[in-house]
Amino acid sequence: MKPLFVALVLVAGGLVATTPGMEAVQAFVRTQAADRIEREVEAGALGALLGEAGGKLLADNASAFTERRSYLAASVYTVEPEGDGDADGRVLGVARQFIVIDELEGDD
Repeated sequence: MKPLFVALVLVAGGLVATTPGMEAVQAFVRTQAADRIEREVEAGALGALLGEAGGKLLADNASAFTERRSYLAASVYTVEPEGDGDADGRVLGVARQFIVIDELEGDD
């Protein structure tokens, strides 16, 4: 029983220590936004340039439109770029990874 408890404590401690913070969220937002802009623009080099610029702009302001709810071993990030009170997407951050819970919706 004691080795199981020690293992659980070590795993929980590892998860708490590797929960991504706001800097990681900003990097995640940058790559996700850049990829999405490039897909929607579909203009080759221009799309890549616009994607990079848009991704950087969103990432630089991610803390203004992202709410973090921490559960120690993981965090749920709610993304709301419009500020209208209606969440546009949710992401689970755990062990330095992000798992999309609700896809970021666009104005499609």
